[in-house]
Amino acid sequence: MAQNTVWYFAYGSNMSRAQVKHRAGEPAAEKIARLDNYELNFDKVARGGTGTANIAPADGKTVWGVLYRLTEQQLKALDRFEGVPDHYRRSEVTVSDAEGNRLSAQVYLARKVRKGLKPDRVYLARIIQGAEEHGLPADYLEQLKKIVPA
Repeated sequence: MAQNTVWYFAYGSNMSRAQVKHRAGEPAAEKIARLDNYELNFDKVARGGTGTANIAPADGKTVWGVLYRLTEQQLKALDRFEGVPDHYRRSEVTVSDAEGNRLSAQVYLARKVRKGLKPDRVYLARIIQGAEEHGLPADYLEQLKKIVPA
C-alpha cells in the first residue's frame, strides 16, 4: 500500500467511483466491505428538507459499502465536500472485506440528525448506481431499491 494512506468506507453517494474521483482524485485501491452492527438511514438534513445518508449503531444489522485507499490530502478534499466539521465528522470504524479481513477505516457520521427524512430521488439513484457498480450483495441492493424517495 502507498505510504500515508488510509481506508475510507463509503456507504452513500461516494460509492460512485466517478463522484469520489471528481471530489478527491483517483484512489490507490478499492474493494467492497461491510460494517456490522450498523444501519443505513437518511436522517442527515439536506438542502430542501430531504435526508442524506448516515449510519448509526444497530445490533444485528449490516451496512455494505466501498473501501477506497486515499491519501490524507485526498481525505481532506473529501472533508470539504462532506462539510466537516459542521455537517459531518470523521470517525474510525472496523469493517470486514470480502476475504473476512478486519480493517480500520475512516467514515463520515452526521452531526445533526432528524428522524422521518427521505432521500432525494436523484441522490438515492446515485447510491444504488454506486452499489451496483461495485457488485454489492444482491440482498443489500434490493434493500436499497425498496427505499422510498422524497
